[in-house]
Amino acid sequence: MLTDPATKHAAHSRNAIRTYKGIGVSPGIAIGRAVIIEKRVASIYRVPIRDEEVEGEVNRFLEALEKTKDELHELKQRVSRSMGDEYGSIFEAHAMIVGDASFADKVLQKIEEEQVNAEWAMSEVQEELQARFLSFDDEYLRERVADVKDVAERVLVNLQGIAHHDLSEIKHDVIILADDLTPSDTVHFNRRPIVGFATETGGRTSHTSIIAKSMFMPAVIGVPRLTKMIDNDEVVIIDGYEGTVVVNPTEAMISEYVSRVSRHEEQERELLQNRDLAAMTKDERRISLQANIELVEELKDAIKFGAEGIGLYRSEFLYIAKSPLLPSEEEHFELYKKLAEALAPNWCVIRTFDLGGKKLAREVMGSKEDNPVLGLRGLRLCMKHRDMFRTQLRALLRASAFGHIKIMFPLVSGVQELRQVKTLVRELKADLDREGIAYDPELKIGIMIEVPSAAVIADILATEADFFAIGTNDLIQYSLAIDRSNENVSYLYEPLHPALLRLVKGVIDAGKKAGIPVSMCGEMASDPLYAIILIGLGLENFSMNPSSIPIIKNVVRSVRYKDCRRIADVAMTKKTAQEIEEFIIESVAMRFPEGLVNKNS
Repeated sequence: MLTDPATKHAAHSRNAIRTYKGIGVSPGIAIGRAVIIEKRVASIYRVPIRDEEVEGEVNRFLEALEKTKDELHELKQRVSRSMGDEYGSIFEAHAMIVGDASFADKVLQKIEEEQVNAEWAMSEVQEELQARFLSFDDEYLRERVADVKDVAERVLVNLQGIAHHDLSEIKHDVIILADDLTPSDTVHFNRRPIVGFATETGGRTSHTSIIAKSMFMPAVIGVPRLTKMIDNDEVVIIDGYEGTVVVNPTEAMISEYVSRVSRHEEQERELLQNRDLAAMTKDERRISLQANIELVEELKDAIKFGAEGIGLYRSEFLYIAKSPLLPSEEEHFELYKKLAEALAPNWCVIRTFDLGGKKLAREVMGSKEDNPVLGLRGLRLCMKHRDMFRTQLRALLRASAFGHIKIMFPLVSGVQELRQVKTLVRELKADLDREGIAYDPELKIGIMIEVPSAAVIADILATEADFFAIGTNDLIQYSLAIDRSNENVSYLYEPLHPALLRLVKGVIDAGKKAGIPVSMCGEMASDPLYAIILIGLGLENFSMNPSSIPIIKNVVRSVRYKDCRRIADVAMTKKTAQEIEEFIIESVAMRFPEGLVNKNS
């Protein structure tokens, strides 16, 4: 991943060192020479056609469409074999876009009604669709522009008969820099020579970002004017951890980044020495460490890092991959069954659909929301669109017969919502009984605690739910009335805010009193410093990104519960998040002068 020529080249570069900030979407560090990708299709002109030429032009477009479908189906099969069915389904969805009425029929309509050539009609429809997606406030829908662009470019290439070249033809180690990359571009990357990439556009949930992460390829997105500020062959460092792009680094900087890679790899090896040991404090308090995943393919990472099950499986990716269509019951079932069988005898907690209202296909939602964060999302959305929800729930019930599955519902704000969804589950169980289809009759049903109202009445909800999972990302946002992606108020995003800690403690205490398990699956659960106070507050189940598990395990094995309890008790008397953080840091430094994480503990 680290290219020797880069070091030599950096010393003789004529340009100054520059650092650009973006969003790290795939962790890792890559060093190499820049290759600027500029996409150009042949010029498209509006050519009027006569009445008698319309049929021929329609047929020419339909032939290009069929060729595009064949290419996408072939690509889907190749990606499924090499990366897994969930990634392959991205291109299955692309093939569906090609045949969608809003895509193909509009092109045909323009050809016939305006009597223009297919290329012009195709280009016009592409621009209309992209403008429509870009007009949405919702990030997820805006990111679907790349999928429309990918499909449209393929059709145009087939219409124009242009020879297609892909990025895998590059034969030397490079960093790809582009205004945008489509999913088709990304899956064609060879592990070498392309060692990393950065783009001007894109989002965390774009298919390109998801594929990059699955390929373990360092990637940074959202760097403004990237391709205008960097030249071909300049030395570039992609830091997927920090979300930065460094241009023309000095030899000393390159050496430091090379050392960072070595230190990261060495730390990972050391941490994994405790992989098979129990996460138990020195005074023998047992802590369960589980993984958050969104793809079946991530199971190997969960196993590698010693997860004791899956504490949160985000089911949204299946919907994303099938967009603009909805997944069928069988597609749901096969995925959940695979999870259950692979994890047995450990548990897998599957969270039902949890995208905001506007992240569904427009024809499913049928309405626009001014404030989706406080609108139709999570469980409330699913209960409104019950046909979609019933499909997922039936599949979950059926899959529960093949392993240990728990169902978890997001954004529950009160008891009535929980009772309604439990009634729906009972109805579906009765349907399966009549059909003679097996399921786990003792299937556990739990809820996310991420709305302040749910945290406040956790004692009541605990009498209705089988388990809780505290989702700190949303709980912090809703409790403190801040959007952490808004730079004007992001400084107020404080996980150690006294109000948040009181809510968390109340949920943990309510769970213990009712005898139900309580876990935490937000980002707070993966921070070593926060782990100290969470253990002290009585949290026994943590769920996090798989790679964070060894770090938190070593924290657990380094501490005593009674010490964490004392730290938590004093921290709860502090008045600000800053005071709490300073106290925890001071306490940790006093008790662990050689560092909190000790691989020999």
